[in-house]
Amino acid sequence: MKNVDNNMNIRPGRGDLEQSSQPTTRVADSSAANPAASANTRKAEGDKVTFTGIATEMRSLEADLAKIPDIDHDRVNAIKASIAEGSYEVNADKILKNLLDLEQALGR
Repeated sequence: MKNVDNNMNIRPGRGDLEQSSQPTTRVADSSAANPAASANTRKAEGDKVTFTGIATEMRSLEADLAKIPDIDHDRVNAIKASIAEGSYEVNADKILKNLLDLEQALGR
């Protein structure tokens, strides 16, 4: 941290370490120097990708899920209204059963 003083101010770097003082090298195009590499490149350009039926179905399902909103605003508003009215009931047995079913499904 030689370029930072005690007040956390950055000082200019050393001139002998500037990027312009470093030697530069160029890498030639490997296909020009190596005809085999050029042939492999041409072969790769003709490759094709095909999806299996399952992959196509997955893409379709993802598209369908993207259309469903993350929040069901109508249900949220209905629950808010029932809480405000004092008519919302918590069914602890149902919550416990669903939690236990989830734990079992997850294999815990």
